[in-house]
Amino acid sequence: MDKDFKKKLQNINPRGLRCTCYRAIAKQYDDPLSTKGNEKVSGRWHIKSEFNALYLCDSKKVCIEELKRKVEDEIIIENIFNIFELEINFSLILDLTSEENLKMLEITEDELLTGSIYRSDEIRLPNSLARTSYELGFEGILVKSATMTGNNIVLFPKNKLKKSSIKVNI
Repeated sequence: MDKDFKKKLQNINPRGLRCTCYRAIAKQYDDPLSTKGNEKVSGRWHIKSEFNALYLCDSKKVCIEELKRKVEDEIIIENIFNIFELEINFSLILDLTSEENLKMLEITEDELLTGSIYRSDEIRLPNSLARTSYELGFEGILVKSATMTGNNIVLFPKNKLKKSSIKVNI
């Protein structure tokens, strides 16, 4: 199912993204900007030992719904995770919420969002798209959340431009 995205991505104009977003991290960690967890396992939008990604949500509700996919009880969520609010301003974001961009890439939203992150064969397409986006210098990806409650923002910290910013609200 691997598709060659390099040529298609070069024809897509990145968009800017300035917004408040949210990130959940386990309470034993204290840096909401760390991507060290990426070094332990691969995910839908990063590949272990190839490149890291910072996973964010466009609302606190989406952030909680993403956690519920792993932990069902909201009380457990509150005891295990801290949710941080961040302000971001990035210029080179691949918008996969755009129907036009999906058509240019010849993919569907379902292809991006289905499959278990615990089975690499089921997330080959988003992994391939993320790798190519990263290699082409995109700062991140805007994509619908698999929870269908909003959007996820996946940033590639190593591709962050000097003029781009991310700030943790305290």
